[in-house]
Amino acid sequence: MKTNVRIQLNNLSVNIVKIYMSMFAFIMFYGCSGETDFIVTDSGLQYKVVKDGSGPIVEKGQEVLIHETTKYTNDSIVYTSRNREEPLKILVGGNQVIKGVDEGLLGMKKGEVRKLIVPPSLSKRMGKVTFPHPDSTLLYDIELIDILEKKPIPKTTNGNSLKIDKENSEIRWEGFNKLHTSGHYGTVDFISGEFFKEKEKVTGGEFIINMNTIANIDGGYSEMLVDHLKNSDFFDTENFPVAKLSIVNVTYNDDSNALITADLTIKDVKQPIEFEANITYNNSKLIFISKFIIDRTRWNITYASGSIFGNVKNNLLSDEIHFEVKLLTE
Repeated sequence: MKTNVRIQLNNLSVNIVKIYMSMFAFIMFYGCSGETDFIVTDSGLQYKVVKDGSGPIVEKGQEVLIHETTKYTNDSIVYTSRNREEPLKILVGGNQVIKGVDEGLLGMKKGEVRKLIVPPSLSKRMGKVTFPHPDSTLLYDIELIDILEKKPIPKTTNGNSLKIDKENSEIRWEGFNKLHTSGHYGTVDFISGEFFKEKEKVTGGEFIINMNTIANIDGGYSEMLVDHLKNSDFFDTENFPVAKLSIVNVTYNDDSNALITADLTIKDVKQPIEFEANITYNNSKLIFISKFIIDRTRWNITYASGSIFGNVKNNLLSDEIHFEVKLLTE
């Protein structure tokens, strides 16, 4: 009995020490950079400027160079870029970093240093990259090294654009439940589309998608599912019948593989995205193949969102929509 009591007391002491260490680190993070209070945004992000910068401010859709150090509230380091030869290149709003960092970068100037306190609700990241303790508050030190210029879509002249073959081009979508144990997939059609090119290299493009052509091809709940996707819970096709993808920059890694920077507009909400693509030619026809993932909540499509409703609701859905795109030109 005495042994059990000692073990329980020892465990309690360890937990108390951990709590005090976490509180101490949190207080140190708050207080180590002057008397300026943290600013709290509507999303729950907290930030303060440790060092002022100069020049233009960061906006969505810009690429920036940053250094960052990420810690838990117990002062243990999750990640630091300071041991890299080059700073990190981030597309702001491009879903390359967690939502809290995307928001925290907005308004920064070159040379500025900020501290961020990111709650768990803003620490979600797409893809397979996760934090060891996803429900923890994260503390960031971020330095903005530079803002990179975003290349505009080149103006086309005769012979410098290629229209897509709408009949043989395809967008395939796939959505899942929150745990990705089940889902549905289907297609959606183009109204129009064209690539811009220079010396046989793609430099941009614009594509208009007919949202009223959403189809479910896996056979499960087809008509009911499509009706739901078209109503105001999801894409509200009556009020927003088209979506638009504008390729604003193409960076070739080799002769046929490239990093695509684009603006995707859904329900009149435009957000930057970035994805890889394979670009080849068959005779004079261009073949563009890509797979990418978007977080639908960035376009205010929040129905049954697992990240928003947590475990409050049953039958929650993943925020991820997966796309496979194959485009052929005429």
